[in-house]
Amino acid sequence: MQSHDLLAGVDVGGTKIAVGLVEEGGRVLACRRANTAPEGGTQVISQIIELVEGVLQDGGVSRDAVAAIGVAVPAVIDRARGSVLWAPNIPGWQDEVAVAPPIGEAFGARTSLHYDGQAWVTGEWWRGAARGARDAALVAVGTGIGGGMILGGRLHPGRVGIAGAVGWWVMEGAQSGGVRTEGRGWLESVASGPAIAEAAGERTAEEALRAAREGERRAQQAVERAAAALGSAVANMVSLLDPEVIVLAGGVMIGGADLILPRIQEIVRSEAQPHMVSGVRIVTAELGEDAAWMGAARLAVGQLDNQEGDS
Repeated sequence: MQSHDLLAGVDVGGTKIAVGLVEEGGRVLACRRANTAPEGGTQVISQIIELVEGVLQDGGVSRDAVAAIGVAVPAVIDRARGSVLWAPNIPGWQDEVAVAPPIGEAFGARTSLHYDGQAWVTGEWWRGAARGARDAALVAVGTGIGGGMILGGRLHPGRVGIAGAVGWWVMEGAQSGGVRTEGRGWLESVASGPAIAEAAGERTAEEALRAAREGERRAQQAVERAAAALGSAVANMVSLLDPEVIVLAGGVMIGGADLILPRIQEIVRSEAQPHMVSGVRIVTAELGEDAAWMGAARLAVGQLDNQEGDS
C-alpha cells in the first residue's frame, strides 16, 4: 500500500508513548505503544523514531508515504523551532530539547510539535466525543493534568501556546491539603495519577483505583478528593467557557471513570452557572489513549489552528 496523504501522530507522556498512522480522513492504519524510556533525554527521541518506523511497517508503507508528523508533548514548547522548553514529567526535558527537527530529518517529512492538551481536544473534536461541537474543552488526567479548548470551531492555543494547562488551576481545597508538589500546579498535585497513588499509599493510580473499589478507606478518600477537585475545575470551566461539551480523558479517567465521573457531574450540576450547565455534556473520551496522537496528526497539517507545521 502506498499513499501520500498519510499522517503520523505521536503522543509522548511521562510513562508511555503512543504512535499511530492515520489517513487524512481519519481511518487508523496502525498504532504502537511503549513505556517511555526512563533515561529520558535523547533516548526518548530515538524511541519515537523507532516507533514511527514500526507503524509504517505495520501499515505496509514506506517513509515517503507520510505527508506530515505531529508530536504531542506535555510541555512548554517553542513551536517555531520544534523544541521542548520545559517538560516536568519527562527526564532530561527540563531544559530546551530539539524534538521535531531530528524526527523530521529521520523521515523527510514536515514535523510539528504541539502541547498535548491541545492535541487531545483536537483528536476528540475530529473523531471522538466532541465531534461536531463548535465550543468544546477537554481535561486529560494522567501522569499530569492538561487540557485544551476548541472555541468557535478553532483551536485556542493562547499567547504562549499552552492554553488549557488546567493542572495549574489554583484550588482552595488543594492548598489547604498541603504544600504543592514541585513542578506541579495545585490541581495536578491532588488529582493526577501520581498524586492519587501517593495519597492512597499505593504505587500507581491503577492500584489506588483498585483498592478504592475494594473498599480500602484511604484509597477511597484519595479518589474522592481527586474527583472533588476535578469537579470544581470542570464547573469553573463550564461557567467560564460555556461549552457544548467537556471531555474527560487520560489514563486515570480511562481506568477510573466509574469512580470519578459521577462525582464530577454532580459538582458541575450544583456549582456551575445554572443556565450554562443545563445543556453542557460532561463525558469521557471516545478515542481513549488514541486521542492525543490522532490530534497531533491532525494538527500536523495545520487545518484547525491555521498554522503551518514546522520541520
